[in-house]
Amino acid sequence: MRESRFLGVAVVATGALTLAVLIPTGIVSPSDVPALALAPEFWPFVIASVFTLMGIFMTIAPGATDQETLTELRLIPKRIVRLTGFLAVLFGYYFVVPYLGMVVPAIAVIFGLCWFTGERRWMLLVLISLLVPIVLTLFFLFVANIPIPLGIFEFIYG
Repeated sequence: MRESRFLGVAVVATGALTLAVLIPTGIVSPSDVPALALAPEFWPFVIASVFTLMGIFMTIAPGATDQETLTELRLIPKRIVRLTGFLAVLFGYYFVVPYLGMVVPAIAVIFGLCWFTGERRWMLLVLISLLVPIVLTLFFLFVANIPIPLGIFEFIYG
């Protein structure tokens, strides 16, 4: 059994433990939640289920060759730098939201991350950067009735 299969089994075990023990005992959910998606345990359940499914795929998928594994190991330092930069952007976003709301920083973060990952088509960058935060904000405010920080756009939901 290759290392990736051991890792897959560990991921399945962690996901199963989360689904069977941690979520039911660690998340208190009221009985009168109007919609399943608004229940406190809904998103942790979805994430743990996907995590478990990925572990199953890791377990049954064919393993990489030794050469592929060496190539992946050589890329780790470069990936750590990129991951650190990504986390720095997310922390910056977290600290800016109370002042500017979620819309303006989300537009900047989506634009920057799309550019960082290699997208260079300006029209697509602008459309995605503008539409995703605006549509999500409108959904949360007017469909799901969930207030979110709007910052300078507070007048919309006033």
